[in-house]
Amino acid sequence: MVLLRALSGAGFFEQSSLIGSWVMPVYKELYHVQYVLRTMDIDLAVHAAHGRKGLRTNLEQLITSIGYISYVSTGGVQKFSSSGYEVEFIVHRKGGLDTDAMPVREWNVIAQPLPFINLLIDFSEGARLHDFIIRFPIPEAFFVHKLIVAQRRRGEAKRIKDLDQCSVLMSILNDDRLQEIVQSIRMSKDTRRLIRSSCESIGFPLHRIAMD
Repeated sequence: MVLLRALSGAGFFEQSSLIGSWVMPVYKELYHVQYVLRTMDIDLAVHAAHGRKGLRTNLEQLITSIGYISYVSTGGVQKFSSSGYEVEFIVHRKGGLDTDAMPVREWNVIAQPLPFINLLIDFSEGARLHDFIIRFPIPEAFFVHKLIVAQRRRGEAKRIKDLDQCSVLMSILNDDRLQEIVQSIRMSKDTRRLIRSSCESIGFPLHRIAMD
């Protein structure tokens, strides 16, 4: 809570977003879905401005000032750790870009580039939690993203967790929004295969995302 409040105060959530499993408690609060959080990894999708944009807020300095330790993992990605919590910034990886880490000058962090992160930023909304505002993906965007990444997981446990989260969200999804998000993706045959496979695993009808 202290971390999210600090980031909100710095203006981080004006365009960037909380992602990963920690979005599920937000959905639980807003939409009353039932989910038990089982991770201490906090993932944040950072909106990357133009590469020449100057420093807006030094997030490394801000986060370490509230008790986190900054370190660089294998591959050059910067992470922050405190009392078992691990914080990581993730940026959208454009097609053809092959890099393990990307400096984000606007916030003075080194983020991990991953594909399809733009879905979680472009289709997001803000909400007030207690005394501060955060941004998070709308459930439909989170759902579609998980459909894709679940089948790309190397570990079975993470794949099952992704699909479990999808199953929890199925009852609150808006089909028009789902189809809008799917249509916004320039999908390869492989991506379509991943989505179909995930839908089959959780029993989600393909016609709801116009892929039947």
